[in-house]
Amino acid sequence: MILKNIPFGKIDEFNVLVEISKNNQNKYEYNEEFGAMELDWVFTGGFCFPFNYGLIPQTLGGDGDHADAFVLTDHPIEPGIVVKCRAIGIIELLDRGEEDNKILAVALADQKYKKYQDLEDLPFDYKTIFENFFKELGIQKSKTLEIKGFYGKDRAIQEINKYLENFKGKA
Repeated sequence: MILKNIPFGKIDEFNVLVEISKNNQNKYEYNEEFGAMELDWVFTGGFCFPFNYGLIPQTLGGDGDHADAFVLTDHPIEPGIVVKCRAIGIIELLDRGEEDNKILAVALADQKYKKYQDLEDLPFDYKTIFENFFKELGIQKSKTLEIKGFYGKDRAIQEINKYLENFKGKA
């Protein structure tokens, strides 16, 4: 799998390359040099990802890596799978003082989740889920993570457009 061959898509229907499945204790990252997933970290104590997690191709986030996205579904999606998504929100996050925002997206192939248009449509307490996740992530990786805020679809789209421009500027 070659990441540069995976298109971004469109702003309202973009691709996410899943790196980590929902409920997984293994943290994988795509290694561009190898063209494969690589094990980066193994969490302990039953700690795992609350949703599928991956990167948005053809983007460049504030941390210098591809933009990150949580893909909200009830079921795990295997690492290496490309999922067509729609943004419904963003978590503005600082990782050791550096911008590391997370796009919150729904998988368009998931009939239950594709109906959600914005964070406030979600039928669960997403703030508590992510606050607890990032608190424990910081503990397990011995780093400081600070959630600056949760914002809806419009802010997420603004940021994705910025990440697209960052990528074009780098190319």
